[in-house]
Amino acid sequence: MDNATLSRVNLNGVFKALEKLVELDDKAAALIANADEVIQFTSPKVTIRLAIKHGTITHHRGAGPNTMNLAFPTPKMVNKMFDGTGMPIPVKGITKIKFLTGTFTELTNILTDYLRPTPEALKDENFRRINTILTLCVVANSASEIANSDEKGQQSAQGMRDGDLQLAVIDGPAYILRIKDHKLTTIEGVTNTPSSRMIFSSLDVLGGVLRGEIAAFSAIGSQDIRISGYVPNLDNFNRLLGLVSQYLS
Repeated sequence: MDNATLSRVNLNGVFKALEKLVELDDKAAALIANADEVIQFTSPKVTIRLAIKHGTITHHRGAGPNTMNLAFPTPKMVNKMFDGTGMPIPVKGITKIKFLTGTFTELTNILTDYLRPTPEALKDENFRRINTILTLCVVANSASEIANSDEKGQQSAQGMRDGDLQLAVIDGPAYILRIKDHKLTTIEGVTNTPSSRMIFSSLDVLGGVLRGEIAAFSAIGSQDIRISGYVPNLDNFNRLLGLVSQYLS
């Protein structure tokens, strides 16, 4: 596991889930009901912006107009911020630091509660539902980052041919892993022309697999997970999922 890839996973995988968080959790949305900020996270390997406006969050890749710019001289500093042992260098918006240390930190704490749940919290049906949707978002986006950056991930991507891999829940969230020239891009939605499919019968099954409560092979045997299409893409995607687990652990 390398710091450059982990910084990509954190900024493009974990922070991507903030978009969903404020859609699904009323408390999170209320925190930013009156906000109008664009926070840029600038690092050597990946730069993103989070547009936080009136109860919504939009994740943008790359630099652009912002009200706050937080710099990280190395990928390792990005990762230290995520594990709570480091801070960014504010190069713009120093007067808005209270929003960062207050509202935004509260927001990310709520996200952490969902992504690293306690057994007690998982007893609540709605909490489990949100946990599953957010975790899927992180996993789907992180898989592409690892395929494009991590050495082992790149090896898996080399074994994949061009096409769309559909990852979806029946009547639920769906993501496309688009493979082009051994590079992966994650897109939310459904493709009409998938070359491979991994379809879960329900959110409960998906959540159980993601949390390690249900064995994937068992779910495939019971047809709660249906896989079809170009087998090498599916095999290599499974290898990527194993790497995602390592990066998010």
